[in-house]
Amino acid sequence: MTTPACAAVFLAPVHYRPKDFTLVKKDGVYHLFYIRHNDLLPPWATEVDFGHATSPDLYRWTHQPEVLPIDPNGWDNAHVWAPHIVESNGLYWMLYTGVTERPGYRFTQRMGLAVSADLYTWNRVTSTPVWTNAQAPWAWWAPNNAAMSCRDAFVMRDPAAPGQWLMYYTASPASDTLVTVVGVARSMGDLSRWADEKPLWITHQSLTFNTLAESPHLFQHNGRWYMFITTSSGQPLTFYTSANPVGDPAEWTYRGRLRNMLGYDTSNWGASEAMSEGELDYFAFVDDYGIDIKLIVWGAGEDFSLTDAPVFHMNAMSWTNPVALENQLVGLKLANSNAWAFTGQLEAFTRNAAGKEIPAPMDSLGLPTRPVMNADTVVIPWFTRRWPYSRPASQPMPLRVAMADGTASTPWMQIHYNPIQRRGPLGPGGWLPETGDSPFPPTPDVEPEPPPFPGDTLPSGHVEMLPNAPPASASPSVLRGSPLGDSPAIAFELAVAGDVRAEVFDLQGRRVALLADRPFGPGAHVLPWDGRDATGLKAARGLYFVRLSLPGRTWGLRLLLDR
Repeated sequence: MTTPACAAVFLAPVHYRPKDFTLVKKDGVYHLFYIRHNDLLPPWATEVDFGHATSPDLYRWTHQPEVLPIDPNGWDNAHVWAPHIVESNGLYWMLYTGVTERPGYRFTQRMGLAVSADLYTWNRVTSTPVWTNAQAPWAWWAPNNAAMSCRDAFVMRDPAAPGQWLMYYTASPASDTLVTVVGVARSMGDLSRWADEKPLWITHQSLTFNTLAESPHLFQHNGRWYMFITTSSGQPLTFYTSANPVGDPAEWTYRGRLRNMLGYDTSNWGASEAMSEGELDYFAFVDDYGIDIKLIVWGAGEDFSLTDAPVFHMNAMSWTNPVALENQLVGLKLANSNAWAFTGQLEAFTRNAAGKEIPAPMDSLGLPTRPVMNADTVVIPWFTRRWPYSRPASQPMPLRVAMADGTASTPWMQIHYNPIQRRGPLGPGGWLPETGDSPFPPTPDVEPEPPPFPGDTLPSGHVEMLPNAPPASASPSVLRGSPLGDSPAIAFELAVAGDVRAEVFDLQGRRVALLADRPFGPGAHVLPWDGRDATGLKAARGLYFVRLSLPGRTWGLRLLLDR
């Protein structure tokens, strides 16, 4: 086993240094996206794509191909800055700053939206910006002035309004164009359409003593919101706390420089970011030519300190069988990084008759609380047990096992009553390294065949294969209440570039709308339908069908229009 680097630090490739960045985790792997600045290039020739790196443990990093380069013919033809990513409906949505240099725009900053299914391939959702200062009455909108600021989006769900999003960003107020403050915009569930919420005047220089306030981000702990910004101070990172993330100045507590709380120099720190993983909270920041990632150790009140991130990381936990009978041999599969550093514990959960999740004692289940792990992947053999013993035979027992710090969990497994009482020879506990000859044969997933489409439309889920078809693409899906709004949308992914045609039909087989008929690049794409027919009139509520023709195959999908 390889010992990782001595600190959780990402270093950019030679000649590059990272700037604003974002961290996201998918399938047990950490992904880092950042502005790539090359000091050897003139300003106009750098920051033209986003760097991308992955890590299994925050210590060892692998550089991946760059993503989302500038569009020479688009509105973001000069630079791309400050990515921020949120997950919704199984897709990943990136808000980013695009910079325009063309007649009428002098390095104008605006916000755009891109989407990905795998975090490796990104596609722009719209061909125009989703936010500009022109939409905020208080903000300075001067596209011919290179000093106008509209950048550094940070997006989160509004904790007080389900279905709505808040976007924090950097802007210059029209009343004081020589400074920047944090502005807030609101979206009613649609990341492509925003409305002005307010400026956060607590970030104005009259209260912070700094002309620059940029790169905002927020996180919550014990009912309090922490808002960090990067300033032009000698100790750049500054923060505030409040019970209300969109509160007026009187509702915020100005905590000053991060250095004052930590007690040591942070003069090289900037563009910070926070990430929560189970019960662990991480704080990351740009430090010269790297990005440092620290673990937050919470103290009294609103104070915290920073320490090294844990070396051990559980990448994934799974069952070899998702459904089993009582006393059947199954395996608990643990995929990890740096097994030698494991000091954590496992815990189990089930659901009672009311569906409420409750702890299940590991000793009663016969599962080890602290298993021996001396390989990157181990399989713990287990003869299943049901708990509590009074559970009715007709009621399956749902079970999941998780890390005690909440950083990883198995899916739910269903354990059914078995009237034949027997115990296998291996007994509970111990470990088995993963091998090609697993003693735990997986249970295949079987999906029921859906009812057919009426008329001349295609059956839902039906695929028409064409000869010499290109590589397979992921199955398309219908999004409801997606980040593109309440209207239904079709999400699909292409393995290779090709022509796509998407048509909407009613129950009589008549075509109602044409959503797309053009080439698309590889990766994820989303096609929203606004509920209007080809003439622009609102279609009637009810069930519709989509014929989606992808390279080499055609799919049929059901689509419900209820507004």
